Amino acid sequence: MIPNLDLILVAFLHGSFIACVLLVVISVILIGLLFSFSLTLFSIVIIDLYDVFSMCSMHYVTLKDNLELGLVLILYMVMQHAVSLVLASKRSVLNVIRFSNPTRRHSMS
Repeated sequence: MIPNLDLILVAFLHGSFIACVLLVVISVILIGLLFSFSLTLFSIVIIDLYDVFSMCSMHYVTLKDNLELGLVLILYMVMQHAVSLVLASKRSVLNVIRFSNPTRRHSMS
């Protein structure tokens, strides 16, 4: 038999137990770091998305106002030409109506 085999075995078991405890502690620390890193990364992504959407919404409001102003200007130009066209054609339309029906010729003048 090997002398002091039981002491060598106890020392080996004691060293293995300490190594296992250290491995568990290091694993818990790494999982905690991973969790904190993930939480930080997620919060940074959320903050950045909030900033991006707020900038997009600001540009969307500006774009919406510009489109509304453009449509109002187009409507104004169309109405201006339409009123000019109606005023210019009013006399010719009245003449066509007046001379198309001979019985109403006397009543209109």
